[in-house]
Amino acid sequence: MTWFSDIIRHLYISDFFDVLVIALLIYSALILFKQTRSLLILIGVGIILVLYAFAEVFNLYLTSIVLRSFFSVFLIVLAVMFQEELRRFFEFIAALGTRQNRKSRPLTAGSRAAGDILRAVEYLAHQRIGALIVVRGKENIDRHIRGGKILDGIISEDIMVDIFDPSSPGHDGAMIISRDRIMQFGAYLPLSSNFREIGRHGTRHSAALGISEETDALAIAVSEETGAISIAEHGKLHTIKTLGELEARLEYFLEETRFSFVENAIRKNVIEKILAALFAVFLWFTFGYRADTVQRLIVLPISYRNVPENFTIEDSRPKELTVTFESRGASAFDRIDALGLEIAIDAGNIVNGVNAINVTDEMIKRPNNFSVVKIDPVKIRLVVKKLEPIRAPQQSSTQDFRNSKNFPRAIFSLI
Repeated sequence: MTWFSDIIRHLYISDFFDVLVIALLIYSALILFKQTRSLLILIGVGIILVLYAFAEVFNLYLTSIVLRSFFSVFLIVLAVMFQEELRRFFEFIAALGTRQNRKSRPLTAGSRAAGDILRAVEYLAHQRIGALIVVRGKENIDRHIRGGKILDGIISEDIMVDIFDPSSPGHDGAMIISRDRIMQFGAYLPLSSNFREIGRHGTRHSAALGISEETDALAIAVSEETGAISIAEHGKLHTIKTLGELEARLEYFLEETRFSFVENAIRKNVIEKILAALFAVFLWFTFGYRADTVQRLIVLPISYRNVPENFTIEDSRPKELTVTFESRGASAFDRIDALGLEIAIDAGNIVNGVNAINVTDEMIKRPNNFSVVKIDPVKIRLVVKKLEPIRAPQQSSTQDFRNSKNFPRAIFSLI
């Protein structure tokens, strides 16, 4: 119980935000790495981090030294190994607050544009015309696209069929759909090296799988040999058996795209959220909570607020207080002048005469990560005087002043 109460005593509001930010970063990384084949490597890195944390908690000196030396080199190796995932992660973070083309509207399930896509795919499959259609998700896919022609036109069944006509110059490339617009056609996409997933499919399906591995886009591929329809999503290639199945998969994808990152975080991925929260708390307890708590004695002046207009403070003893603050880490006290430390006492209830005021923690303005350990002294003696209104005497008339016996003496006094 003493251990738990000690944690509560050293828990600051800033710690909750600290854990929240780390949990969000871990959650975002888990979601993005979840669709890649690098997830197992990420899990291995997590295990090493947990091992290092245990070594720090239980003071395993040799293990800590070895792992610390290992991480100094391994971090560079990780940056090289995960350069694509890290780039995708930072692009994803940067895209959270951006808006897409305003002249376009979101592509929604059941819309005319979605219906045109389904009818065009059905026609192309029936005629055994090869096609590759990429429906963009939330992530930016521009850096993965090479070549092609810019169109930025409305989605139409006739336009889609004409573009993939074998006599069309851009029929071999991919069509890029963003929201309710055909942005590009004849584009070249990165090819997947996952031959196990590709199987007997050709280059078109390899490109569909490749873009789904690199981004959150949905790719629809139509085989010109068999007319079979396949979709690639999250690095998985799936053959569609009926048009109804394709419609259901497209509707589900569009519904997921409609929700923001925060809404999706609330609605789904419960396991990832729990893991991110637990790991963030674990990291905070290992590295944050165990950071040395530092105490500093700081002399602060006393200021009085809300003093009534008819009162004046003649004397206060003492005029300064010595306050012992506690915070986590010596760096918290690096910029004392910018911390806004102040003792502000509400003097709205003072009375005429001597007032004794007890100074409490609530009267001391400080950052959220600062706690008050001691106040010396805790009592202030305040001498207050009430101001009485003074009535000005009425002036005598000039004639009466001159007729007075003291008129010459008064003039002399004025001179």
